[in-house]
Amino acid sequence: MHAWQVLVAALIGGAAAVERKGALQLMLSRPLPLGALLGYALGDARGGLLVGLPLELLFLGAVNLGAALPDNETIATSCAATAAVLAGRLLGMRTVDAPLALMAIALFLPVAIIGRRLERISEGLNLLLARHAVEDIAGHERAVIRAHVRGLFAPFIVGALAAGLAAVLATALAFIRYDLDPRLARGLEAGWVCLLGVSGAAAVRAIRDPRAPYFAAAGAGAIALAVGLLKVLR
Repeated sequence: MHAWQVLVAALIGGAAAVERKGALQLMLSRPLPLGALLGYALGDARGGLLVGLPLELLFLGAVNLGAALPDNETIATSCAATAAVLAGRLLGMRTVDAPLALMAIALFLPVAIIGRRLERISEGLNLLLARHAVEDIAGHERAVIRAHVRGLFAPFIVGALAAGLAAVLATALAFIRYDLDPRLARGLEAGWVCLLGVSGAAAVRAIRDPRAPYFAAAGAGAIALAVGLLKVLR
């Protein structure tokens, strides 16, 4: 792993954190496009897309509007995609495989909750900046612009540090994947299929329909049953 890869991951992770809520908001910070973008920048677009797909489905119902503050899917995706892709490159993989993707997601999914708490702190700081901007608005337009730009610093720094740390942890993830028992690897492949089923059910659950929970439960149950039958038939 090279230093430039850590830097690229940090820059993209920081920019995505800003784009998520502070600027542009073109949906590039969503897990699916962000995973693919990080993967492409780090040399494995397909692997990044593989990681981003279930995360997109899991967080499909997370709406970041106004005072609503859902779990931070952007920072979790930045970490998981970065770690998985760089670990795959260290192992000489052509693309990230299912066990590696599942381990990366399991490791960094809790970061979404931590990211939400850090975002709340960041918004508190931005509120103080907004008050200062209101006080300086008369005849000090440049001061207001500076206050707005400063408000983008906190999410950028948090996103950049998280992605950079994930890039460093990719080495440990690569070692774990390299020493993984083949039987456990096959179990993780089945677990990956289950994750897709559960994430698909979570996406259905996000539909504003009273029947959505039943559809979600039926979908998850069908996937689990199919995986179980495949294991028995083998």
